[in-house]
Amino acid sequence: MGKGAEKVGRFMRALKVNPVIPAVRGRDEDLERALAGDHAAIFVLGGDVFRMLERVRRRPYRRPFICVNVDMVGGVASDPSGIRFLAREVDGVISTHRHVVEIARGNEALAIQRLFAIDTSAVERGLKVLRQADPDAVEILPGLAFPEIVESYRAALNKPVLAGGLIKDRATAATILRAGAVGVSTSDHRLWKLA
Repeated sequence: MGKGAEKVGRFMRALKVNPVIPAVRGRDEDLERALAGDHAAIFVLGGDVFRMLERVRRRPYRRPFICVNVDMVGGVASDPSGIRFLAREVDGVISTHRHVVEIARGNEALAIQRLFAIDTSAVERGLKVLRQADPDAVEILPGLAFPEIVESYRAALNKPVLAGGLIKDRATAATILRAGAVGVSTSDHRLWKLA
């Protein structure tokens, strides 16, 4: 088993313990709060990559997986050099772009492909991209759509699914997890510990 496969296995095991992933949009205090918690991962969805790395490096031991949305974070390009840099510094890369996911996997980073489920044609196009990119996991947005598309998704692919976006209460998060998502990402810190 290669380093990339080992990383995916550890990530999935960690999600079984705590399936709620803090989504941090760049506010330093939100990242500090997320780093202080007992989470499987933190999704960094904004801000400056170097400020984020400075904070993450202060916690080299017993920290969650750090996954960076390269499409939204400033200071790093979504080209091979930028992704290679990120793969050395963090655990995973998130993107809507197939080439970014492919580069991330080639650099043994956890590769998470985002799929926007805004209508049937978007889901169909997204599934085609997912088959080509072969990510380690998929994040369906908005998360509220996951229970509605879960059957068509399962019929087309066999990848772990995360759901994020518009998850504002514990009941919604629980419904998404019962529908088969391995985790939910949310920027609402009140939901970061699902009890």
